[in-house]
Amino acid sequence: MSFYIVPTPIGNLKDFSSRSIDILKNSHIILCEKKERALKLLNYFQIKPTLLIAYHDDKCEKIAPQVIKELQNKRDVSLISDAGTPLISDPGHKIIKILVDNQIEPISIPGPSSITSALILTTLDISNFLFLGFLPKNNSKIQKILFDNLKLNIPLVILLNSKELITLLDILNKDFRNTFLSVTKEISKINEGTRRGMVVEIIALLNDEFFRKGEFTLTIKSKDKKKEGPDLIEISSLLASLKSEGLSLKQSVKIIKEQSKVSKKVIYTEALKIWG
Repeated sequence: MSFYIVPTPIGNLKDFSSRSIDILKNSHIILCEKKERALKLLNYFQIKPTLLIAYHDDKCEKIAPQVIKELQNKRDVSLISDAGTPLISDPGHKIIKILVDNQIEPISIPGPSSITSALILTTLDISNFLFLGFLPKNNSKIQKILFDNLKLNIPLVILLNSKELITLLDILNKDFRNTFLSVTKEISKINEGTRRGMVVEIIALLNDEFFRKGEFTLTIKSKDKKKEGPDLIEISSLLASLKSEGLSLKQSVKIIKEQSKVSKKVIYTEALKIWG
């Protein structure tokens, strides 16, 4: 009996390993995100599980006992995602926790991931990176996430669609212009590609067909700061963050002045741009 976490192709079906196919063919139950999406893959490889169950974490309490019973009856169970490695911004962590709590150790099968594929193409040093997944819808929350994490000076990986990409570029152009971007799309598919450049360079390319639709894996990293002069972009970002929290112009200027060596006049000038 084994519970397998099986990655599925993110585009090219030839990326599906023979081991993954064999595991799914021998699985009594396969848990998936969407049955319609899963059946396209399973039918292509002539995989016919006894049960195909649409799994989401809010159904975990109902599904988990059935899965444990099948495993105790020495039947294999597998979890797949719509595309790529399960659990990475996809459902699954709750059932894994329940299995481990019941002394059942899941087996993770290596396979495709848009994150690593996109990172490799960035031209950046990816010895360290931070995966942020999908960002919140609220612009001020996005701004705070960027401010908190760009200062780490390591690549940040974000998943988003074309509409969300435009929103994010607007925020970056306003508050984080000194940022390098690598935008990767449709890895292993016909329209796969990567565009790289500073924020203004990527914005200049937005009319390109490449950006009009699809799912993107975006990697961003602040360029090394110059030693001379204050970082006005960072000051502006912090001011905007303080304003979004309800602080006044005067309060915000005072806070930043106490935390930095930048002159009050410079901070106040930047604050006027934000408070109008």
